[in-house]
Amino acid sequence: MRIINIYSKGKYPADALSNFAPHTFDFDGITDIPCMEAFLQSLKFEDVQEQQMVLRMSGKEAKQAGTIHGWNRVLYWKGRKFDRFSKEYLELVERAYRAMLRSESFCKALRASKGCVLFHTIGKSFRKNTILTWWEFVHLLYQMRKEV
Repeated sequence: MRIINIYSKGKYPADALSNFAPHTFDFDGITDIPCMEAFLQSLKFEDVQEQQMVLRMSGKEAKQAGTIHGWNRVLYWKGRKFDRFSKEYLELVERAYRAMLRSESFCKALRASKGCVLFHTIGKSFRKNTILTWWEFVHLLYQMRKEV
């Protein structure tokens, strides 16, 4: 069985499954979000205008902005607070991934990974340390892969 370690600098489809991959999608009335990393990092910003700026960034730019800004267990989407450990937060993230399913390039990468085991070895394991653990991320990809 082939193993795919998802990484932005990996070989296809590992690179295309990364949150940094340029799969433009629309979500919750916001159009042309360039990648999932921009969405995820934007959740760290309570100020809606700052959040909108991050939503327009490339994956690398968004990661840098989110790292500089930091976060605690509270995240934000369009002015609403989400506890990182809540079911509502995970549902929000899942809805965003489902929105990205409308991107043909994302679907193509998911199809290319069929029959492979997915890993993300550079991801963090504990929810208190990250806005998306490696296992939450991989679980979402497995769910999405069933649908393409």
